[in-house]
Amino acid sequence: MKAQFPTEQTESGEFHRQEDAFREWITNDGSSTYPAAAHRYHLYVSLACPWASRTIIFRKLKGLEDAIGMTIVDPIRDECGWAFRDPSGKIAPGGPFESTDPVNRFQFLSEAYKATDPDFDERVTVPVLWDKKTNRIVNNCEDDICRMFNDVFNDFARNKDLNLFPKDIEAEHAKLANFLHDNVNNGVYRAGFATRQRPYEIACRRVFEALDELEERLSKSRYLFRDRIVEADCRLRLLRPFQMQSASDRRLPQFPGLFDGFVSAAWHCRHRQFRSHQASLLHDAHAN
Repeated sequence: MKAQFPTEQTESGEFHRQEDAFREWITNDGSSTYPAAAHRYHLYVSLACPWASRTIIFRKLKGLEDAIGMTIVDPIRDECGWAFRDPSGKIAPGGPFESTDPVNRFQFLSEAYKATDPDFDERVTVPVLWDKKTNRIVNNCEDDICRMFNDVFNDFARNKDLNLFPKDIEAEHAKLANFLHDNVNNGVYRAGFATRQRPYEIACRRVFEALDELEERLSKSRYLFRDRIVEADCRLRLLRPFQMQSASDRRLPQFPGLFDGFVSAAWHCRHRQFRSHQASLLHDAHAN
């Protein structure tokens, strides 16, 4: 099987995700060059990306819509990458289009990466938190962005009392979040992007063993920590449904405690998968 991301593939067929390139931190105590401020930072996301969708949920739950602007890229990603193109599907990839980026008028997200680091040559990913004052990416790690939205931007949030990283369960929460990342969030990518049978089977087994464990937990409560929603809930409910369903003969409706949270993200993920692969196939055909 041909690797979708060759530089992130091992010879044995395993998918190893690249590291996030930009990990600067916004603070509210003067300890960094990026102070927390309303209207200074802008979030670039895709509704088709579960990693980016978690930052969208945090922004909404905390009530930061007025403080932090947001632009959604076209869910169809062709060989040029994420595009600031009308996401309605009326404009075919590869054709001319008017930018939907209100901040920089970029046509492709790759321009933000190059503006920050002219030598950047890795895969361009979402989410991106952009600083309008210095004209550069501050951070492209969803874990960091969610933490900053919860903590350092709290003064600008409508829902200041909502803490998605509660201190009283900090250790247990961190342990569960790591479990979710390794076995579920990134697990479905290890299964979906494996190029050999053995790593595919191992990844699938780990995913569904984890889902069995989580289903047992959610059979007793609506949320992972009983009656309150925390970051881990947002992390769990946004894995890729189409990869999950292709990873095994089992289907998500067989996990009633989990199924409800997956449905809302399914359409964007399926639409992006089909159209992006279609665009890739057309590109390969023209290249040959």
